[in-house]
Amino acid sequence: MPNGTGKTTTIDLLRATLSGSATDGSWDRDMVKGLQKRESRPSHGSFEVRLQLNEQLVTIILNLDFENGRASYKTTHGKGQIDGFHPPRDFQRFLTETFVKFFVFDGELAKDLLNPQEIRAETVVENLFQINSLPAIKRKVSEYWDRHASTVTATEEKGLIQRRNRLGRLRERRTFLVSQRKQLKDERDKLAAELSDRVDLYDRATKKGEAHGQQVAKLESRCTQLSQKAREEATDLLEAMRNPHALSPFFAQKLYDLKTGLDRVKLPESAAREFFEELAAESECICGRPIDDEVRSVIQQRAHQYLGSDDVSLLNSMKSSIHEAVGESRTTPEDELLESIAALEVSVGKERDAQNELDQLRLEVEQADPSVKEAKEQIERLRARISVIDQELEKFKNKSEDEKDERTFGIKVIEGRISEAELRLAEITETRDLREKRDILNGIIEAAYSKARKGILTEVRDDANQRIHELLPNNDITIAEINKCLKLKDQEAGSMGETLSVAYAFLATLFDRSEHQLPFVVDSPAGAIDLDVRRRIGELIPALTSQFITFIISTERPGFVHSLKKSSNDEIQFLTIFRKGSGTKRYEDEARQLVGTAESSDGFMIANEAFFDDFQMESEEV
Repeated sequence: MPNGTGKTTTIDLLRATLSGSATDGSWDRDMVKGLQKRESRPSHGSFEVRLQLNEQLVTIILNLDFENGRASYKTTHGKGQIDGFHPPRDFQRFLTETFVKFFVFDGELAKDLLNPQEIRAETVVENLFQINSLPAIKRKVSEYWDRHASTVTATEEKGLIQRRNRLGRLRERRTFLVSQRKQLKDERDKLAAELSDRVDLYDRATKKGEAHGQQVAKLESRCTQLSQKAREEATDLLEAMRNPHALSPFFAQKLYDLKTGLDRVKLPESAAREFFEELAAESECICGRPIDDEVRSVIQQRAHQYLGSDDVSLLNSMKSSIHEAVGESRTTPEDELLESIAALEVSVGKERDAQNELDQLRLEVEQADPSVKEAKEQIERLRARISVIDQELEKFKNKSEDEKDERTFGIKVIEGRISEAELRLAEITETRDLREKRDILNGIIEAAYSKARKGILTEVRDDANQRIHELLPNNDITIAEINKCLKLKDQEAGSMGETLSVAYAFLATLFDRSEHQLPFVVDSPAGAIDLDVRRRIGELIPALTSQFITFIISTERPGFVHSLKKSSNDEIQFLTIFRKGSGTKRYEDEARQLVGTAESSDGFMIANEAFFDDFQMESEEV
């Protein structure tokens, strides 16, 4: 299918028909009318997809009303056709807007897999391996307890109603707060991604021109170095200021006086507890008097009042520390601290001067190029909005118990009150034991979910990395983790060829580990990929799925089609679709001579491998 034949439109219609997304508000009047055929301007159109899951046959039809700009569905399975998008239950977890994108695939999705604002990679893994059934079970367990508690009567009906109502209000409050926090986080993530793009754009713009770019890069490096130096000096200074004797000679003198006093009374050497213990063992005191049992007992009882081994060690250590800190001069520590402060002031001044020079250089670029100035203003607006959102997010971490339920924003506080309210409701409805069992079971489910999710995501990552190495043996590219998106090790993104290869490796791992054989529909499967990598991907695809449909242009055939055909044990159907027009007369005449040609008012579809291999449009690019 050459460019302009309808590949993207076909992919969009296929996704919409499989996911039921055209009637959820995402397709407005203009989008529907934009699909109307320009030449004949029909009033209605339709797109039909036929599916088979095991032995179940299903037909989904997307009907388009161009006059009114509306989209609707009809579904046929089982007993007959019904209005709306109603696939069988076994189909439903695969036929969602997010999941369909993974088996109706294009280059944009490959990039989205590395973008946390787009595809939720871990969600698809959870859906495919049904890990998400564990949170669903947890919800069912909680709902069971709620229903049980709601049907049990209490001795004090009024108290029961009050506790139920408060628990309901607290849960509504938590739902509201969690929703508000999620909206703010999503907005922040979106703004942060936009800010990153704007900063990259601004940096590139301010470095236009080789000489100017080198000057900016040099100043940026100098600012970074000076900033690091200032931070290190500030850290050392704060550490020094923890010592009182460095803040004032007064403290140093008092410490010195303490050590001098200990030396004067010859502590700790002459007053150790061991002296008294040894004295009690003698027959005579040092004063010459005899020591009898009564005197010996008194000496032993009072020995604990005097210094023991631990005290001696402490005093010796303290005297050594005072000597090291204060030294021979009580003013030296303060002088050293003042020198450190002066050095930090110099470093901060140099950093400020370098930053001012860099800002001036950027300002000159902004004044010369309005687009750069606009980017700078957008950066400032985005940072200001992100700062406001960060402040708003902080209120959800508030741990204060002072506010009433409806004025409390701390989610942890609300959750604590919910736990308390559930306990009080359990007490009055005599369901406390059941509640404890619910909590134990939910704890087991949470642990199972966390362990299963971590284990599967790790295994998928490791298997995908092995496939990446097979596809790109000479490229140092690895998936570090699968979270919201695929996060690459030590880099945010790769080349288009690397990105496509990472996507194929990830999808290959998903399809290979799944108990289901999903179809795989791909637009431009070998776009910006080297010939050698194309061959490897062509060899890989037959192992992914039992049904592969792809839309390619003539420049994508080399390397890819031959290896795909060679690696497949099944028969391959080759279709060529093109519009009538200038530059296609030779192909039109040839197509009319072939069996299996379908001709419409404005195009052809030819089911012939030789025609497929020969077809070539001029100036065709991926």
